[in-house]
Amino acid sequence: MRILVTIAHYFSAEVNGRHASTKEARREDRRRAVEELICAYRGQFGTSTTLDVGTRSFQQGVGSDDDVDIVAVTTGEKHLLTSEFCFDLRVKVAKLELENPRMLGFSAHQILAQRANQYDLFVFSEDDLRINDPSFFSKLAWFNQTYGQKRVLFPNRIEWNRKAPTLKTYIDGDLKPQIADQMNAFVPDEDALYGAPLGRQTVFRRARNPHSGFFALTRDQLNYWMRRPHWMDRDVSFISPLESAATLGIAKTFSIYKAYGRSAGFLEIEHLDSAFSSLKLPVVPPL
Repeated sequence: MRILVTIAHYFSAEVNGRHASTKEARREDRRRAVEELICAYRGQFGTSTTLDVGTRSFQQGVGSDDDVDIVAVTTGEKHLLTSEFCFDLRVKVAKLELENPRMLGFSAHQILAQRANQYDLFVFSEDDLRINDPSFFSKLAWFNQTYGQKRVLFPNRIEWNRKAPTLKTYIDGDLKPQIADQMNAFVPDEDALYGAPLGRQTVFRRARNPHSGFFALTRDQLNYWMRRPHWMDRDVSFISPLESAATLGIAKTFSIYKAYGRSAGFLEIEHLDSAFSSLKLPVVPPL
């Protein structure tokens, strides 16, 4: 499967910056995050080697079934990717000129559209989300084949934090009930889907918090979205331009599901931060 990954990446230190992408103190954290997520794509879906302990040699392995091209979408020179890193990891950098860098995600949509017939799968990602599962795209393919092209599976965002109530935290829950209802009202569908991928009973629930900072669409899905009247309307009414670019257009076009409950680990993506899991909040028992 040929896969195009676009990463919306921005960093520019500002006085009294509000976001991690604008805080000088977070520069190295942000550099490490974007490099780690790119390395994960190359590691999970690229060529591997095997250390043969008997012959004390590295044996060249075969590549993945997936061929991944990566484009980092940035604003001018306001990014943290070096030319050496991009050459080594085969990353192309699209340096755009934008008045408002918070609209960068919509520019990534345009890059997907320009190559709409060149790939099998089209990925959008924020610049601090890492895939740790070599079966990630196979699971997405299973979902699409099982439940149809009008439904999209989003990964559950997780954070690892030793100081959180547990090591692993899922970022979920209703943002506000009326917002969740409004998002799901765009495309009415079933509240839950049930299946048995890999022989395990799995539940997929209509997402109450649809945002993952990530989406992956097949070629048919992308072309279907591009034919909708709201394509590239640059609507930023879902929280902010950042969240809207990752989520709102998909919600207007498809029904969004996430693996739920005991099944939540079926499809995950790691947020390379602890901004949410470090919040001082009460711990309540499960429902």
